[in-house]
Amino acid sequence: MSNDVTPTLAPPVTALTWEASATQAMKDVSTFLRSKRQSISISHDLTAGLGFPMSAPVKYSRADVTAFAVDVLELCADRKDCNTMPEPATLGAVALAKYLSGEKTHEGKTLPISVRQLKSFRRALKTAKKAARLSAAVSAGTNWFADGVVYAATHALAGEPRPCVSRRKAVSAYNQLTHGMDWSKMANKDELKSIALSFVRQGATDAPSAQDGRDAAAALRPAVVPVAPVAAVKSAPAKVSKADLVDQAVAVGLPRAAAKSMTVAKLTATIGALSSL
Repeated sequence: MSNDVTPTLAPPVTALTWEASATQAMKDVSTFLRSKRQSISISHDLTAGLGFPMSAPVKYSRADVTAFAVDVLELCADRKDCNTMPEPATLGAVALAKYLSGEKTHEGKTLPISVRQLKSFRRALKTAKKAARLSAAVSAGTNWFADGVVYAATHALAGEPRPCVSRRKAVSAYNQLTHGMDWSKMANKDELKSIALSFVRQGATDAPSAQDGRDAAAALRPAVVPVAPVAAVKSAPAKVSKADLVDQAVAVGLPRAAAKSMTVAKLTATIGALSSL
């Protein structure tokens, strides 16, 4: 009977979403604040007050964690479900933990209120960064436009051409308009990207398209003349006279008279046979 045991492979580790990771962080921080411990190691950046995930645990003091909790709860202060919360900076550690871990259920999903507010804050921060990048691109004239892509009807500039921060974004915007939001999942997405280059322009809506620019650049490049491969020249084997063959035959033991009476072909074969003996 064999005693071999087939090892059981552990399931692959799936990275937590930001939401799940932040929820766990709020629980860990709340537990810590209710304790008497003076430090905590946690895989989140608490110094920025945002709970960004970290690749490895970082050690924080009680003062750092308290400041983080106050920052987060100050973000929550304007929420209706936090209208009874005192000024966060005046709260003690246990009270901070209580409000930090307080939960709200919305559309069947229960999350700490602090996590919900952090999500909104991070979304607003991301939107602001995008707007700043786009504004800088427009100021520098490096922004792009896609034919037919305009501001939505709810925007103050409704109907006006909507700039994009990069050519890639403009190509995506054109394909979303033309082929739908899921165009990048289509089998011919690479072809759609290439076609879209004829409909995206940098700096102005009447500028040459990206494809025009590519064509112009290609026309300026020197033509490449293919070099024909040089055929290998086979050298003909050196011709050996019959007199030389006769001498070779005599050298390997054949009588000269017999060698002279043979044809060149017979002589060559005989020399080969005698040489191999």
